[in-house]
Amino acid sequence: MLDNMGSFNSYVCEKYILEENKFVRNRKLPQECIMRYVPWNRGRTTALEALYFMEEFWGDMDMDVSKQAISQKRMIIDPQAYVDINEDLLKRIYGEPELKTYKGYYLTAHDGSIFDLPNYPTIREDFGIEENINHSKHTATARVSTMVDVLNEFILSSTITSRKSSESDLAIDHLEDVKNRIDLHKTISICDRGYVSKKLMLKIMQLKSYFVIRLKKDTFIDQRYKLTQDDEIIEVPLTKSFIKTIPDEKLRKFAKKEQKLKLRIINIELPTGEIETLATNLFDKSMTIDDFKEIYNKRWTIETNYDKLKNKLETENFSGRRKIIIEQDFYSDVYVFNIATVIKHDVNEIITRQPRKNNKHRYKEYSANFNIAVGLVKKELLNLLSPDEEKQQQAISKIFKILQKNLIYVKEETETTTREPTDYGHKFHDNNRRSF
Repeated sequence: MLDNMGSFNSYVCEKYILEENKFVRNRKLPQECIMRYVPWNRGRTTALEALYFMEEFWGDMDMDVSKQAISQKRMIIDPQAYVDINEDLLKRIYGEPELKTYKGYYLTAHDGSIFDLPNYPTIREDFGIEENINHSKHTATARVSTMVDVLNEFILSSTITSRKSSESDLAIDHLEDVKNRIDLHKTISICDRGYVSKKLMLKIMQLKSYFVIRLKKDTFIDQRYKLTQDDEIIEVPLTKSFIKTIPDEKLRKFAKKEQKLKLRIINIELPTGEIETLATNLFDKSMTIDDFKEIYNKRWTIETNYDKLKNKLETENFSGRRKIIIEQDFYSDVYVFNIATVIKHDVNEIITRQPRKNNKHRYKEYSANFNIAVGLVKKELLNLLSPDEEKQQQAISKIFKILQKNLIYVKEETETTTREPTDYGHKFHDNNRRSF
């Protein structure tokens, strides 16, 4: 799946420099150096990072480069560079035939999370945080939103923005973002109750794609009240007053044409006795209630991805106090996340060892250790991003060899469709140490 990382060098260009002539004749800190520094950094002080990076990049720790110089150069690198580099990686990944699907469909999930930010006035201003909050007691935070392929674990689209942003609007942005990278006609978007939005449903229908969204108890209650079976179709009228609120002209015209939402309503009884209600526009009868139960259950992958970003890559350990630095750190971490994920999958393809069966533990297979994969990617990143294909392949081979010796068990999936995240009370554990 991962043939080479050679595309990175093509993004070292003037397009991603925000101020002209800032890298002219700068032999110590050229654009190539700074752009590689961002995903390479490991969360130490800027002064230490500068020393270690210059040693690895130039082979000289004693180069006279200050932390201020690196910070100034970072301020003129457009974070969009890392978004575009990641998109290029995903295009190549999704051009491969061996990706996992569910009955021919990609399963994607949309969800958001709150990330801590450095609690400084510049950050609070840049992310639109109200000044009337007691900042000595409440840290600055941002909303992170992602669209994740839950079977293949890749982050397809992501954004870090103000907490005021609408989650359903961000989901629409993600769909627009990925429509030229994956086949949305063969994609099912999975969303929880926070994404119940007629506008989002219409957008997915307009894109000729599919959704499975868990409904709140009172959503479409008038239509659902008449249902007598656990798998039935309802029609929800689109009023003129609602249609007028749609800002996108093309989507507004689509809503006028449709006049109603035709939805398939699926009721699923949970082990607790609670009824979980899903809405979908997938009317294929070969897709059963059990299929939709399993599909919605797959949404949990997006929660584990946030855990990886926060606790494996330590993305919240941002390296600056300005929005541009926050965005560089975030989008470059998503890029590193996807590199580590594709390497993990490639290693899994060649694992032949099988776990022993016993009554105490239900393990179905071995997998490469993602935490170690992240650490190795960080360690070998300059080689992985090198224009020298031989260096890239040597780095990949080295990572593969180590990962094959560091396998973890994968537990069999449980039947429940609800899982509650565990609060362990302390962020750092002796069996969950950082990998870089």
